[in-house]
Amino acid sequence: MGITGKKVRLFLVFSGIWAAIFLSSVFLLARELLQARKQQETLDGLRGRFAEASAGEAGTYQTFPAKEIQEILDKESRDISPTQIWKSEWESTAKERFGIYRSLKMENPDMAGWVKIEGTRIDYPVMHSPGREDYYLYRDFYGQYSTYGTPFLMESCCYENPRTNLLISGHHMKNGAMFAELQGYTDREFWETHPFVQFDTTEEAGSYEVAVVLKLSAVGDQTVWQNLFFSNKKEDFEGAWGQIKTQWLYDTGVELLWGDELLALVTCEYTLRDGRILVIARRIV
Repeated sequence: MGITGKKVRLFLVFSGIWAAIFLSSVFLLARELLQARKQQETLDGLRGRFAEASAGEAGTYQTFPAKEIQEILDKESRDISPTQIWKSEWESTAKERFGIYRSLKMENPDMAGWVKIEGTRIDYPVMHSPGREDYYLYRDFYGQYSTYGTPFLMESCCYENPRTNLLISGHHMKNGAMFAELQGYTDREFWETHPFVQFDTTEEAGSYEVAVVLKLSAVGDQTVWQNLFFSNKKEDFEGAWGQIKTQWLYDTGVELLWGDELLALVTCEYTLRDGRILVIARRIV
């Protein structure tokens, strides 16, 4: 009876442990689903303002995939580059967007602009909070806690005059949300169909062409990309660009030059220790 009693007690203990693990897992899953739904509702509300503004106004907040741009070139035999068509189409509808950006900035002064990559889920407000590093890492647009966070500019960046090069960070969520689709740029074919990035400030439209895609470890030497983005010395920039050419995943044919306005989108990458993906783009002028 003693041995049987011990078996019963062990069974009850292990059953209690497994029940606790199961309930904890259910709780965490439910919390994650609730967070996802809450974040989606917040973003849907923000994006819905563009839909309302475009009602009855053809072309508002519309961009053109690379395939469509090429079709325009082929059909009209226009002596203009695809990048210039992209810039023209995006900036032609800027006036309507600015009104929405400004209204959002009135609700939250940390609103720096809006980032979008056509054909992906990347279509988000971008925040900036100098003096509060990583403030939006786990906060939504309204400052409420969110595991998804909101894309944000590195604290040392400045998007107003005098403007610096810009670096925007966002989470890599398992469900494909936030900046997860930047992983697609590790495949050249993805870049070929998504070669452009838009980043508008609240006062100025911005069109960028992807120049280089890198995978690197955040625990390693970060001097190279820091020199590319933040050094005020031409020789540092050119040395960094030369080294990056030995590390990029593929050649896009876009050459970076001293004085170019750069934009980088950054998210986690899971094949390297503390890995990051950097998608670096050059502003189309």
